Amino acid sequence: MKFRTLAIGLGAGAVALSLVPGLGATASVDPTAIRTRPGQVFNRYLDQKPAWKPCGDPSLRTQCAKIIVPRDWFSQGLRIDIQLAVSKVAPLKGKPSRVVFGNPGGPGGAGLGMAPYLGGIKELGANHLAVGFDPRGTGDSANVSCEGTPGFTMDARDRDAGNLDLIAEAASLAGPYCDRQSRGLLPYVNTEQTVQDMDLIRRLLGFDTIDYVGYSGGTWLGAYYQTYFPEHVGRFVLDSNTDFTRPWSETFAAQPEAFERRFREDFAPWAAKYDAQLQLGRSPRRVLRAYEKLRAALKKRPAVEEFLDGSVKISYDQNTLDSIVSTDLYSKLDFPSLAADLGFLRDLSATQSASGTAQRKVDVLPAARQLQLVRRAQQATRRTLGVAPLGQPFADDAENATFIAVTCNDTEWPQGREYGDRLSAQLGPNYPLLGWGMNENPCSFWQRPDLNMPVPTGQGLPTTLMVQSVHDPATNISLATSAHHRYAGSRLITVTNEGDHGIYGGVNKCADRLVNAFLTTGKAPSKDQTCRGEGIPAPTAPEPAEASIGGDPAGGVPLARIAGLGKVVSGYIH
Repeated sequence: MKFRTLAIGLGAGAVALSLVPGLGATASVDPTAIRTRPGQVFNRYLDQKPAWKPCGDPSLRTQCAKIIVPRDWFSQGLRIDIQLAVSKVAPLKGKPSRVVFGNPGGPGGAGLGMAPYLGGIKELGANHLAVGFDPRGTGDSANVSCEGTPGFTMDARDRDAGNLDLIAEAASLAGPYCDRQSRGLLPYVNTEQTVQDMDLIRRLLGFDTIDYVGYSGGTWLGAYYQTYFPEHVGRFVLDSNTDFTRPWSETFAAQPEAFERRFREDFAPWAAKYDAQLQLGRSPRRVLRAYEKLRAALKKRPAVEEFLDGSVKISYDQNTLDSIVSTDLYSKLDFPSLAADLGFLRDLSATQSASGTAQRKVDVLPAARQLQLVRRAQQATRRTLGVAPLGQPFADDAENATFIAVTCNDTEWPQGREYGDRLSAQLGPNYPLLGWGMNENPCSFWQRPDLNMPVPTGQGLPTTLMVQSVHDPATNISLATSAHHRYAGSRLITVTNEGDHGIYGGVNKCADRLVNAFLTTGKAPSKDQTCRGEGIPAPTAPEPAEASIGGDPAGGVPLARIAGLGKVVSGYIH
């Protein structure tokens, strides 16, 4: 599937299809083989003394260190270890009374930026030690890789037998490529191992309980930490939720509906409202029709142009267009960039037949705009493995490979191509942006480890605070409501009139107020809450280069700031 980090909402049809017998056998494990933690943690891990060093700009007050963990927590005696990168930010004054861990999602997103991000929130920074870490597989921790894996370059909308065969073959090759490139680590990149890593970090820092803020795929990680280590659970906030009470397949089957809703009900009406400025169509229907017309044109004849004085050549085809569109649906602040790109590509495609005219349209652009277009196109074409993470697109192979490893290793998927082909045929006509690509899924051919994790229920835990926008494209609102109903003691903050993915930290003042009160005092809402979104602002000129691709540490939406901070503090420890 073209899974987005995390995308698409789970509609009733997707649920029905996923439960139909005969849609492909699932790789089975012994249902009695559920385990929760190793019998003991060896002293060689507990006795280590992390060598903390400043990392990044001094104003961020961030320190980083490497720790060692076993490659397999259930085989510590083999003494096969890997390294993890950890970051922390202490309060400006005094000793912290609590610790808050953070994870930006993916799964597979590098997390060192979570420490300066959480430590920079005034309410948290006063008494919390803020902690981030790059999960095993990604970032400055031990990496996995899927380098060289054949990508999904075909058009998923083409339903002829030959094209479906190519999609299935590409999906089946991902596992062997990833395994060969990852030097034995791939089976151990899963949530069961990662929560053990988290608890070792807790013990090394000397805290009995942890608070937690997890976005997107980080909601899954947080719920499983609660399940494996309930006695060490403090105040947990899960923002932009997976359905962590069900298999990964349910979360991703819900993406196409949610992305399509965001595109049709948020972006298209907004673009039509400002047609005098954007010129994409005077009605939502015309905006959508313009996208389909452009997609058909780029499929027939991709736009291949040179940028930055000929140093970079970019080919825009229908897949690049789809990826650009879906990427910019995560945040309303990216709508102006999406509108500008659609207009540019429309004009570029229209001048293809005139010799040299299209290239001249590129050459007259300012260097900053050309750089922005190059980076956005490269970001779009990076997603060659089909399944795309739940948050913003990944910056490198290790994050993408970790995403695939976690989602394919953690829970069972229907095996073989039949499930994916039927799911894409069912969802594609109604949700074409992502629905047709639901068969582009390596997990359908993945050799899972012998892993059977306990299902999170929330039983016996303190209150878990969940936050969700109603038009989130990556994690469908249906996932949050489903998990909320199954997760004992949870409270749900629903943000209406909003579709951003990742809310806490500046998107909605009402939600921020409730979350900060919970994290700082432990006071949870007595019942579910509703906050009204602040609407989509009028279009402004798109941000140049870094800011538009989730790399601005000083501004933007929460996940963009976390990614930007991660770049600033990474690479200092070896």
